[in-house]
Amino acid sequence: MELIKNTRIDFIGKRKWVYLFSLVIIVIGMTVFGLRGKANFGIDFVGGDIVQTRFNTSSSVAAVRNEIRNLNIPEVTVQEVGTEHNEFIIKSPPDTSGKILATLEARFGKENIQVLAKSVISPSMSVTLRKRALTAFFAGLLGILLYLTIRFEFHFAVCATIAIFHDLLIVIAILALSNKIIDGTIIAALLTIAGYSVNDTIVIFDRIRENVRKTRSKNYLELFNLSINETLSRTILTVLTVIFVDIMLFIFGGEPLKNFAYTLLFGFFFGAYSSIFIASAILIDWQRKSAFRFRL
Repeated sequence: MELIKNTRIDFIGKRKWVYLFSLVIIVIGMTVFGLRGKANFGIDFVGGDIVQTRFNTSSSVAAVRNEIRNLNIPEVTVQEVGTEHNEFIIKSPPDTSGKILATLEARFGKENIQVLAKSVISPSMSVTLRKRALTAFFAGLLGILLYLTIRFEFHFAVCATIAIFHDLLIVIAILALSNKIIDGTIIAALLTIAGYSVNDTIVIFDRIRENVRKTRSKNYLELFNLSINETLSRTILTVLTVIFVDIMLFIFGGEPLKNFAYTLLFGFFFGAYSSIFIASAILIDWQRKSAFRFRL
């Protein structure tokens, strides 16, 4: 199935404007990210309190959150556990769990609330979590780099990896601009985005390799544009499909999945955007500057 046929769009010719667009978003977003500092991160990475409670009667995440909101405590997350609608995990900044429990007991009745578990994530544990998250992230990127080097060649692998960094920086910038908190769920979303982005890039790179082998032409600018146009329909269909599913997840997935789905929404879009405009553009600029020939 082809959504768009026989396009002749000069994607590579527009690369300077695309570079500028991406740079503006990343610079503005990273500036806001730097100014926010620790406020960018949830308690998984900066420390805080975790309380698991069970109510004698059914309630909702919205009802619990509304009571906590009156305390004006920032960065509180409420997650429902199970299917009985009466058990919740509440994550909050350090030394706030007592105040939260007191408020809930006053509203719902102390006899109606049971504390199942109460723990504290210390700053030292948060440092360990951050290190593990970064280790997992860079290990994944290294694996992608090695795989693409073996499947294609080193130049392709490097450009695909740069495109992944581009996508993640833009998504993090958008999260900072929209005051979203980065926690374990967001890290999972970022790793998902990295996998999606490189998959889309591989499809275009594979068509580039096929066209270079078939024509043996050195007019790489024309070949790259041809390859992107030939895979454009597939790219658009793929991104529309995953975005539709992601929107359903955002609407019906419940509060705990909203930030996850929100992150994926921008990640899927910019993953397709970088596959079309960024990865191939960087590769062609590198080739024109270094004058190497593709050994495919």
